[in-house]
Amino acid sequence: MITTGLTHSPPNSAMPRPALVALLRLTVVATCLVSIGACSHLPRPAATPKLALVIGNGAYESVTPLANPAHDAADMCTTLRQLGFTTLCHTHVRNRAEFEARVKDYLDKLTPETVGVFYYSGHGVQAGGTNYLIPTQAQLKTGREDPRQVLYRVDDLFERLRQKPTQLQVVILDACRTDLFAAAPGPAAGKGAAPAARSSLLRALDAVPRAANSLAKIENLPRSTMVLYATASKEAAFDGKGRNGPLTKHVLAHISSRGVGLDEFLNRVTRSVENETERDYHQRQTPFKSGSFAGEFCFGGCAKADVPGVN
Repeated sequence: MITTGLTHSPPNSAMPRPALVALLRLTVVATCLVSIGACSHLPRPAATPKLALVIGNGAYESVTPLANPAHDAADMCTTLRQLGFTTLCHTHVRNRAEFEARVKDYLDKLTPETVGVFYYSGHGVQAGGTNYLIPTQAQLKTGREDPRQVLYRVDDLFERLRQKPTQLQVVILDACRTDLFAAAPGPAAGKGAAPAARSSLLRALDAVPRAANSLAKIENLPRSTMVLYATASKEAAFDGKGRNGPLTKHVLAHISSRGVGLDEFLNRVTRSVENETERDYHQRQTPFKSGSFAGEFCFGGCAKADVPGVN
């Protein structure tokens, strides 16, 4: 209860009318200031925690090196930090054990309130109907070893995410740069030539049933998960002529747009990649998305402050 200290004067009070009016005005102002001060101390809603794991693999030893993934990862980390994400940033993840450690560190930090982003730029492959990301130093110890044992299985990520539900999980796989199954890998811009002979890893992958360039669509995703792939299944993505690959270039171009919801953001990225690759390479690279999310989320902030759900 706010007490103003104002008492009513009797009709025949000696206080002049102008003085009484001035006193009333001062009282109203004081009451408003007290009210504003009280409101300013009310607790504000907690900000939604946002966390990203960013990996860029380019310095490959057993397959064609790539020029842009390290740039892609650095630029994604900078942009996501500017958008309020805590970022875990890594380049040239060397082997499967290191991949698993990076993912575990990320998963351990997720909470049910988190908006999470898993971003990967580098080589990927499907083999035996399963998707794999390729560490930079993936090597076979013997000619009889299954090559899938030295790669990181993408399904492992989603199995773990299923056990750590979040408000929203966005997975961006800018993988499948160049055709790993070409007869002889060529040079990569700025990285020197790949080995002239096919590596033992590639020869072993050749023998795996249903081995193909690019990633297969991932089924049975965890709830509130959206996946953006660089290209359609069994197609190769371009590494790009500039600093970034086409997918990452246009993710960076659109991700900070205010008032652009997740679906529209993914659509804008897809259209931009298609237009650029058709113009520059005379071959269309079409990213595709998978998953579902019933809420509303804008990386750059939604236009209305009172939008229900994630903001």
